[in-house]
Amino acid sequence: MKVNITVALALTLAASAARADDSAPGREERPQEATTRPQKDEATKEEAATKSEVAALAEELRRLKLEMGLRDVEYDSYGGMGPAASKVYFAPKGLSIGGYGEIFYRNFLNDRPSDSDLYRIVLYTGYRFTPRILFNAEVEFEHQSELSVEFAYLDFLLSDAIGLRVGNVLVPMGFVNELHEPPFFHGVFRPAVERNLIPTTWNENGVGVHGAKGPFRYKAYGLIGLNGASGDLSSGSWLRGARTGGGEAPAESFAGVVSVGYDAGPLAVAGAFYRGGAGQGAEDAQGEIDADVTLAEAHAQLSWRGLQLRGLYAMGWLDDAARLSALQDDGVVLGSRTRGGYAEVAYDVLALALPDSGHSLSPFVRYEALDLHDEVPSGLARNPALDQTIWTTGLTYKPIPTVVVKADYQRSEDEADSTTEQVNLGVGYVF
Repeated sequence: MKVNITVALALTLAASAARADDSAPGREERPQEATTRPQKDEATKEEAATKSEVAALAEELRRLKLEMGLRDVEYDSYGGMGPAASKVYFAPKGLSIGGYGEIFYRNFLNDRPSDSDLYRIVLYTGYRFTPRILFNAEVEFEHQSELSVEFAYLDFLLSDAIGLRVGNVLVPMGFVNELHEPPFFHGVFRPAVERNLIPTTWNENGVGVHGAKGPFRYKAYGLIGLNGASGDLSSGSWLRGARTGGGEAPAESFAGVVSVGYDAGPLAVAGAFYRGGAGQGAEDAQGEIDADVTLAEAHAQLSWRGLQLRGLYAMGWLDDAARLSALQDDGVVLGSRTRGGYAEVAYDVLALALPDSGHSLSPFVRYEALDLHDEVPSGLARNPALDQTIWTTGLTYKPIPTVVVKADYQRSEDEADSTTEQVNLGVGYVF
């Protein structure tokens, strides 16, 4: 429509210019004044009408430009995803653009040097072909140099109760893997449990169904399995290095994941179960390595009058952990069983003191416990440094709901009697 209006505007302006040129000085005058005056009057009327048409078309073009660039946005979540990632689901048709970003400064209170990073700049692009068919994607720039696709899929919305999703999808586990836009979690950094046990951000190629019925919601996907034979795994991040991301991924091992949730007013509870192979056809002297992975988690959140309570617990099991460890760098020992969880409380003090200000100021405290060597294969040494407790306390300030300023203090202790302390500052946004 924008192209048609632009062409019409150009043709109208050209016609107006031609008429103006015909009446310019130097043209042959009409022999009879009585004939000239009515024609001039008619030309004046036509010129006025043309100017009115041009003004109307220009106003229409201006309005369309404003609608395209400044269209009102519904910041609501669809199916557990972040509000910006969900924009295409609330658009009537056509293109949707969104995004988020975050930058941090980190000061370690020991001999480790401080650092700062333009951590993420993310662009969401969605397109609604019809009310029932859409495309949604997230492209992420990390550290100003790394480019990756976090998801890119087609969604066929058969009904509210069921949709068919195919492409590169986020694995529906925990809070943060699907809802990771910075204004919507406390702390400069995501919880360690949701980085190293649940390897956020975790996306794989796959196909599956999703939907909601009343307060219940669900997802069930078949996925390409993790790649434990990549050689990128480490003791301290367990299977994080096994994520394929869907790019040129080996497809010899497969997996499945199911998540279910229940929303009851201010309370939301959910859980997920993942099972699949991570060997991807790798072999050793004993033959093919299956390396079956099992992950299970449950989480809940209560939001009520400025108070937010959040908790998560997860466990993971890795078969053939010793054989998979042997494929990594020397010294890597992968836990055959891992566990972790956290509890977090936050309160928006401005919700009580200045309820109509539009600002939010939330002190928060988070406690985490994480053990990536809860059990190790027979004959391999357990590392007590991987049994950690982490305290994070800080402030989350939002001058508007989509912009956040964060500050926190973090203290990490482990069973090897090592302590790390740091102060983190960060800003983030979503649009």
